[in-house]
Amino acid sequence: MPIFEYKCGECEKVFEVLQLAGQEKGIKCPDCGGSNLKKLISAPFLPSSVGRPANDDLGRCCNGNPGEKGCAAAGSCCGQELQ
Repeated sequence: MPIFEYKCGECEKVFEVLQLAGQEKGIKCPDCGGSNLKKLISAPFLPSSVGRPANDDLGRCCNGNPGEKGCAAAGSCCGQELQ
């Protein structure tokens, strides 16, 4: 179930609601009971590994210092060219 954030127009409290799409009616502010609510757009949670290639070991090679003498250059891992 998605979690939506709302901001109360009466007391300015920001809160989250666990709800299905289309069930926006009847939601009230948990602090003041107000119904003048604005749905906020939230950034989604993404694990830190999202967007990195599965074989991206450059951070672990050479203690994360590519370019040091004997270490991997950018775009390679431990001296081996990435394909």
